[in-house]
Amino acid sequence: MGDAISSLLFQPPPPTRLKESKVIWLTNSYGKRIPSFFIECAKSDDGSGVRAPLPGEQQIELDQHPPNQYSSMPTTPQIRTPKELEMSVTLARRTGGLGAGAPTILYSHANAEDLGNIYPWCKFLSKMLGVNIFAYDYTGYGLATDQGDPSEDYCFADISAAYSYLTSILQIPPSSIILYGRSLGSGPSCYLASRTAEEDSPVGGLILHAPFLSVYRIVLESGCTLPGDRFPNVDFAPSIRSPVLLIHGTKDSIVPFNHSERMLQVFHEDFKADPLFIKGMGHNNVHASVRPLFIDRLRRYLDRHVTPHLKENQKRGYARSKNMARLIVR
Repeated sequence: MGDAISSLLFQPPPPTRLKESKVIWLTNSYGKRIPSFFIECAKSDDGSGVRAPLPGEQQIELDQHPPNQYSSMPTTPQIRTPKELEMSVTLARRTGGLGAGAPTILYSHANAEDLGNIYPWCKFLSKMLGVNIFAYDYTGYGLATDQGDPSEDYCFADISAAYSYLTSILQIPPSSIILYGRSLGSGPSCYLASRTAEEDSPVGGLILHAPFLSVYRIVLESGCTLPGDRFPNVDFAPSIRSPVLLIHGTKDSIVPFNHSERMLQVFHEDFKADPLFIKGMGHNNVHASVRPLFIDRLRRYLDRHVTPHLKENQKRGYARSKNMARLIVR
């Protein structure tokens, strides 16, 4: 039964390729090697992310500033090599590192996708939202097809490996990390958001795009989580302590729209952001006609629920660094 569910739940597409030099290889707790990539957003001289304009907005001209202020700041989103990321950690004491200024989205993709498929979308999000993007493949997907068949346990281990890389290797604090899970990706994202809350170190935000209550509930309203069910997001939701944005199309024929409506009722009241329910939108893409609305609402979510806390935490961190420096001098 479990194998049959997995074969229906996980449907990896034919693998797509990325430049090997741009791939960051991670190893999860089961010893499976999975690929990932990191896109660093365009940044201003203070390290904050720069957003490309929506229709009718004025473009911010970075090149009007003195060139020396931007010697290490990207002016367009750039996919970074592992070596470049290592250098950013080395320079962290001087620049604040990747955890300063712009938040980082940890992106968990949908079912019939892999890193090669989602790269253009991730770069678009980085450009329009002014955020870094770190995306990874699940075991059994893309360049990890030789690592075995995908499973719920592997997905949880995969996102944990990605999160550990951000926090331990790149030294990005949890408050600077936003989890973004689309469809299948809502499963590992809800799991990690719940786990970090229980560890008293919640992530900075959670965006769920076309999420489901649980896998069984997509086809059968059971009223509870049955034995053998997968990705019980509705059970993780009550313990999440990060601002949550739900996105769903009212014409979704894969994951019923009412899953998001019901998920909204389960999250703690203090952490609910206004949901984005898009009339007429389906499951598989964000049509060009609704992208301005989509981006505008994501920006509002970031500006209201994520950025203020991020800046406050950075100020506290800067104050602690100054105090530590004084102690060292003494």
